[in-house]
Amino acid sequence: MSDKQLRDEAMTLFLAGHETTALALTYTLYLLARHKGVQDQLRQELRDVLGEQPPTVANLPQLRFTEMVLLESMRLYPPAYIVGRQALQERSLGGYRVPRGTTLFFSQWVTHRDGRFYEEPLSFRPERWEPEVARRLPKFAYFPFGGGPRTCIGNAFAMMEAVLLLATFGQRYRFTLQAGADIGFAPGITLLPIDGIPAVLQQR
Repeated sequence: MSDKQLRDEAMTLFLAGHETTALALTYTLYLLARHKGVQDQLRQELRDVLGEQPPTVANLPQLRFTEMVLLESMRLYPPAYIVGRQALQERSLGGYRVPRGTTLFFSQWVTHRDGRFYEEPLSFRPERWEPEVARRLPKFAYFPFGGGPRTCIGNAFAMMEAVLLLATFGQRYRFTLQAGADIGFAPGITLLPIDGIPAVLQQR
């Protein structure tokens, strides 16, 4: 590789393969701290599936609710909250002329909170991701990893590591928030929380 290519590959790995997964877990723990019932349901699945053993890749098919918690968290707080595409040729889209070279932006944040696709869209409801419910969603009503030929190449790996990490955290800790805690956002390339999240970890 040239020095530039090596630098670009390293930056892609850190940004796309580290920060996004870390943010997905950050917002998931925030939501669990705000929803004790969901946290208890997650803990029950971990007891039933894992007992006192640490999670492994072999457990992934059984950690269905754990995965649903993550999917719902990324619906409400997508780490990559907006993506852009450039028109290579002039097109008409929804009655609008799109000249060649135009950059179009698609917002996961907006789409994932659209009441046309989700009942009570601002509510944290992991049961939305039961297979029979999720199958009714229109294509691209949910796209935390982008879509089409530019879909994130690491999406399967990211989900694998996020489920295993959430299971590990859930086995060991209970999550609560400091009194009056709330979060703001500093949108950049990813959706960062301002000043972190004032949470409390209690060992189980």
